[in-house]
Amino acid sequence: MKLDTPTLLMAVTIAYYTGALILAVLALSLRSFPRHIRLGWGFWAFAMLLSGSCATLVSMRGSISDLLSIALANALMLFGFGLRPNALSMLNRDQVSYPWLPFLLSFGWLGLYLVPWFRDDLLARTLYVNLASILAMGLCIRQCWQALKTQKISSLLLMAVFTLDIFVRTNLIMMHLGRTFPDLQASFQTTTLQLTIIVLIIAVVLKILGLGIAVFEQMTGTFAEQAMIDPLTGLSNRRAFISATEDRHAKMDTPAAPYALMVLEIDDLQGIKDRYGNAMNDALLRLLGRICSETAKTAPETCRLRDDQFALFLPGVAQVEADAIATRLSRYLTVEGARASDKQLVVTMSIGLFCGNASVPLSRALEIADHCLHRAKSKGGNQTVFNSGDGEGPVKSAAMAAPFATRKKTVA
Repeated sequence: MKLDTPTLLMAVTIAYYTGALILAVLALSLRSFPRHIRLGWGFWAFAMLLSGSCATLVSMRGSISDLLSIALANALMLFGFGLRPNALSMLNRDQVSYPWLPFLLSFGWLGLYLVPWFRDDLLARTLYVNLASILAMGLCIRQCWQALKTQKISSLLLMAVFTLDIFVRTNLIMMHLGRTFPDLQASFQTTTLQLTIIVLIIAVVLKILGLGIAVFEQMTGTFAEQAMIDPLTGLSNRRAFISATEDRHAKMDTPAAPYALMVLEIDDLQGIKDRYGNAMNDALLRLLGRICSETAKTAPETCRLRDDQFALFLPGVAQVEADAIATRLSRYLTVEGARASDKQLVVTMSIGLFCGNASVPLSRALEIADHCLHRAKSKGGNQTVFNSGDGEGPVKSAAMAAPFATRKKTVA
C-alpha cells in the first residue's frame, strides 16, 4: 500500500472512529465501573468521534463547500480538543475542570472564520488550530501530572504522547512560518504533514492504551485503599493501623517523647446483639467508631482492631491527657448510646491504656494495652486499666477513676 497523504488521512480517520467505538462500548457496557470512569471514557470517545468527523470532511475538500470542509471540520476538531483535558479530569478526579474550553476554542474559530482576512489566510488558520491543540495538550499534561502519584505508568505514557503531539504541532507551525503554501492541498504533499499523520495514528493507539492503563491503576489503587478500611465504621483496619502507627512512632523526636495507646471494647456487646439483633450491634460499633474519631482531639490514628475492639494511637500524649480522653470517650458513649437506643440501653465500655514513651516498641505497647483491657473486662467492665510500660517483665496495670459513679478505675 502506498503511504501517500490521502491513504494516511483515511487511516487516521479509521483510527479515530475505531478508538471512539472502543471507548464508547466500554463506557456503555462496563456498568460495574464507577460513573466518573465511564463518563471520562465517554467524553474521550466523543472527542475522537469529532476528530474522525473532521478528518472525513477534510478528505472531501474540493467536492464539498469550504464551509463544511474548513469551517465546520475545524470547529468539530477544536471542540474535541477542548473535551480531552475535561475527559482526563473526569477520569482522574470526577470533575470537569475546563467546561469553557471546548466552546472557547470552537466558537473562537467560527468567529474568526467570519472575518475575511482570517478566512483567506492559510497561515492564520494553521496557527489558530495548532496553538489551540497545543493549549489543550498542555492542559492534558497538567491533568496527568496531578495524577502521577497514583497512576504513574499511565500518566508517564500519556504525558509522553501529549508532549509528542505538542512537538508535532509546533513543527507544523514552523513549517508554515518558513514556507508559503497556496492552499492546504499543497501543504498536504509535504513529507512533514505525512509524518504528522503517521504520528497521529500512533498517538491515537497510545492514548487509548494509556486511558486503559489509567483505569487499571485507579481501580487497583481503590481496591488497595478499600483493603485498608473497615467497611462498617470507615476507620482503618488492623493492617493499616499498624503500618501507620509504626511510621509515626519511628518519626517521634526522641526516645523520651510520650505517647499513649488505647484499646477499647463495648461491654457485653454480644448480649446486646442477642437481645436487640445485628442492627443494634452494628449501630453501636459505628457509634463508637465515630466517637473515637471525634473525641480524641490530638489527631490520633484510629482503627477497628478486631470484631468489637477499637484502638487509638495518641502521639505526644502523656498519662494525664490520656486519662481525660478515656473518660471523655466513656461518657460520650454512654450518653450517645442511651440516645440512640431511646434510653433502652446503658452502654459502657472497658479500656486498656498504655502510657509511655517512644523507647517502648509499638508491639510491646499493644501487648500491654491488650492485657489491660482484659483486666478491665475481668473486673466487670465499665473501667479503664492503664500501665506505664516500664520494664520488660510481666505486664502490670493500674486502674483509673470512673467517669460516672458506677465506673471503676483499677490498678493491677
